[in-house]
Amino acid sequence: MTTSQTSLFCDNKECATIQPVGGDISYFDILLGGKPPSFEVDTGDLRRNFLRLQQTVHPDSYSQKERTEHSLAEAQSSWINHAYSTLKDPLLRAQYLLKLHNSEIGEEDQITDPELLMEVMDTRENIEMAQSDEQMADIKRSNDAKTAAVIEDLAAAFDSGDIARAKQLTNHLQYLYRVSQAVHAWEPGKPVVISH
Repeated sequence: MTTSQTSLFCDNKECATIQPVGGDISYFDILLGGKPPSFEVDTGDLRRNFLRLQQTVHPDSYSQKERTEHSLAEAQSSWINHAYSTLKDPLLRAQYLLKLHNSEIGEEDQITDPELLMEVMDTRENIEMAQSDEQMADIKRSNDAKTAAVIEDLAAAFDSGDIARAKQLTNHLQYLYRVSQAVHAWEPGKPVVISH
């Protein structure tokens, strides 16, 4: 008899039990069928696989099982949720890929590009000076366009294996996400905090 076992669940009829969370399994292995880690993901496949896996390991399905299996189901469900949240978001996905390449962004990785530093200062000033929702909508549109461009560049950097460039672009994307948060939290006359 052949045993078919993933890291989440042993589906052999003799085993048919949930497995402990594997420490060395990548999110790509579980949620994207073992495809090699890549910045570009098929979000439709990602969501379908996420829902299928959640149905398989949902803790409620194990409420009548032994306490150990129920605890494993809770751990698997939490792990799958975190993996899905990470892979569906471009910034979190980029940070995760950098981690897989042993190149995480640290405190020492502050923005040093003079053009980007100027952009940070200009954007902060534009948000602080904005007097209307229309002005904020313009800032949001500009930031959204910059975000899309950086995401496209990130895909190319990861695809070509240029991890140093991917790290710089991830840092830039992190800043653009902070701008988006500042735009969302904007109120006339309220101080703006955009860390860089």
